[in-house]
Amino acid sequence: MNPQKTWERLLAAYAQGDYSAIEDHATALLRWLDDEGPPPAVVAQDVGSEWNSALARAGCLHALETLHDTWCVPQEQA
Repeated sequence: MNPQKTWERLLAAYAQGDYSAIEDHATALLRWLDDEGPPPAVVAQDVGSEWNSALARAGCLHALETLHDTWCVPQEQA
C-alpha cells in the first residue's frame, strides 16, 4: 500500500463527497497505521513520523465520523 496516495485519495473523496471511497480509504489507512506502517506526509513541513501518524489518524477518524453522521437518519424527538 502507498499511504501517501491513499491519503491523497481520501482527501479527494472527502472533497467530492464520495462516501464509499471515503470509507474505503480511511479504513485502509487506519489499518495500515495500526500495523505500524509509515504514515503519509500530512503537512508540508517535516513534522516527523509521530506527528504525521497522529494527524493522518485524526483525519481518517474525522472523515469516518462525518461520513457516519451524514448517513444517520435523525430520530424524531418525543
